[in-house]
Parts: sequence; structure tokens; C-alpha cells
Amino acid sequence: MIANIVSDKELVVLIHNAYAYITRKKVRTGILFLILMVILISLYECLSILSYNAQLERSLYSASHSSIVVQKKDGSEFEHTSFENSVYEYEFVSKLKEAKVVSIKQGVTLDSLPKEYKNVVSVIGTNNTSKNVLFRSGVFTLTSGKDIDSKDRNSILIHSDLAKKNHLKIGDTIVLNSHTYTIKGIFVGKKHETYTGLSSDLSENTMFVDYNSLDTKMVTKLTIDSNRLKQVQSLYPSSEYVVSKDKNAYQSSLESIQSMNHMIQILSCSIIVCGLVVLSLVLVLWLRDRIREIGIMLSIGKSKVEIIIQFIFELVFISIPSGIILCAYSVIKHNVLCFTLSYGLLMSIIIVSVLIASLMIMIKKPREILSKLS
Repeated sequence: MIANIVSDKELVVLIHNAYAYITRKKVRTGILFLILMVILISLYECLSILSYNAQLERSLYSASHSSIVVQKKDGSEFEHTSFENSVYEYEFVSKLKEAKVVSIKQGVTLDSLPKEYKNVVSVIGTNNTSKNVLFRSGVFTLTSGKDIDSKDRNSILIHSDLAKKNHLKIGDTIVLNSHTYTIKGIFVGKKHETYTGLSSDLSENTMFVDYNSLDTKMVTKLTIDSNRLKQVQSLYPSSEYVVSKDKNAYQSSLESIQSMNHMIQILSCSIIVCGLVVLSLVLVLWLRDRIREIGIMLSIGKSKVEIIIQFIFELVFISIPSGIILCAYSVIKHNVLCFTLSYGLLMSIIIVSVLIASLMIMIKKPREILSKLS
């Protein structure tokens, strides 16, 4: 496109003049380099986050449509049907022995509670804690130890606050009713709570035990790693069961990603606007100091368009070192597309900024500019 505006010979001269100027004005070149590098890196980081979030959103969407959840409509237990890659969950309340539950200050207390309902915890028996909705959605996070899997027996995961209150650690034992479990992992987090006065309502008093130790075939929730929804629905009549895609596990994560994307998009627009404003203001100030140079260029027959093209070349040359550095970094991170987009945006910012800053040249007649030389 530039070749259609100026000849090849003139283009070579403009490139030579642009290079000569930036090598001669080292301080100004250094300042512009820093400004351009900050804009480029900021754009790259924003685009990288958006790219990562897009991949994560696709993964979450795929995962949410590859699992099927089966539950009784009344929330009661039922005997599960064996499926490959199934996650069994059996939820119940148990008495905690030889340890004390976590209590909350100013919480609802029921003084009339029978003794057997005091110091109780909520227990979820499962053959895979990593696929439990609370862990998959990020509500609970394992901070030490390992997840419970199908090979475990007599293993338990407990909340970090309960562990601290009772001075428990990985490898210690804990007793529920009359059953002894070995602590395999400790987690943190806070789930949505409806506190009714029972200690088992609290997140801190929630525990996960291995399904094998329960010695039962009953479940309160069955998650099947399959997309054959109709086949599963045929095994569980709709009059008693709810069979659906497991979307809720990822809903909060998807909402968080979408909220973050919105903020990053706003931040990216802010960077572009700020980059345009800052770069334009700096160029306006410096172009005022270059009126004599501009006048001389006009006096020897250079057009305004050629002068503007030279200014653009100057900034492009200054941006090349930061572009090379960031390009090498993006190759290491396998994120060349984000670099290409961010550098393209930087070029757009440069062109628009030069055009804005050059309005003082464009609106004045060559005679007005030349008159300032005298």
C-alpha cells in the first residue's frame, strides 16, 4: 500500500531518514521504546489470559457434557447400577468421636438437641473425591495429601480448620461412630451453607471417606462418565429419578471465567486508549520541536504524507527490539498467535497516534510551516 503512495526510491530514503533520526536522538528513542514495550507487553498479557480462558472454557464445557448425574427426586438413597468410570457418592451424618467439631460464634444453637446429634459431621462416601462437585468447581481445594480413589479403604479427607482445632495431620486417625479412618488429605474452602443449628451444616465439619469402607451398594448420587444420556435414562424411570447432564459442577467456574474475560476485555480497551493518548501526547510535544525539520523537508519537495510515513517508520523501528524479545518469549510459551495479535494492535496504535499527532501538520499549509523557519 505504501508503494502506491511513494516510489521505491523515495521509500528507501524515508526508511534511511527514519533510522538516522532514532539513532541520533538516543534519549527520545529510549523513552519511546519503554512506552511501546509497556503497551506491547500489556496487550500480550491480556490476550494470553483471554486465550487461556477460552481454552479452559472449552474444556469445562466439554467436561460438563460428558458426565451424567443420577439422583432420586426425594434425595433418598438408591442402589446403583455398575457403569465403567462411575463415581459413587453416599452422604450421611456421623458422630465424631475423640475429637471436637468446629463451632461458629453467634451461630444458631439448639439446646434441646439429643446427645447423639451433638458433635456430628457431614460425611460423603465416594470412590473419587477429585470428581466431586465441590472439588471440581473449586469450592474445596486439597492443600495437602492426596485425593481418595477407588483403591482406598478406611481413608478420609478433612477440613483444615477441623485439623487445626484437633491438632491433626496426614497419617493421623479419626473415629466416626465406631469406625477408624486414616487421614489421607486436608482441604480448604467454604461451601454454601444453610445453618440449622447442627454442627454438620458447616463446611469445616464436612468430611470425605472412601466408598469401599461403607460396605454398601447404596448411593445418594451417581455420576457416570458417559454422554449416552438416553441409555442411562432408560435404566432409571423419570417418575422417581432425575437424570441429567452434569452442568452444575462447572457452572460457577464458567461464570468466574466469563466475569474475568469481561474485566480483561475492559482492561485491554483501556490499554489501547491509554496507549493512544500517551503516545499521541508525547508525539505532539516532540513534533513541535521538529517544526524546523518538517519545514526543511517540505522545502525540498517532500509531501506531508511522506513525512507522516517517516514518523511511522521511526516508531516501527523503535518497537522492533521489544517485538523480538516478546516473540522469543511467546515461542517458548507456545503462544505465537497472541504475540502476532498484540504486535498488530501495537502497529495500529502507532499509526493512529502518528496521525493524531500529525494533525498540526495536516491542517496547516506548507507556507505556514515554512514561514516559521524565518
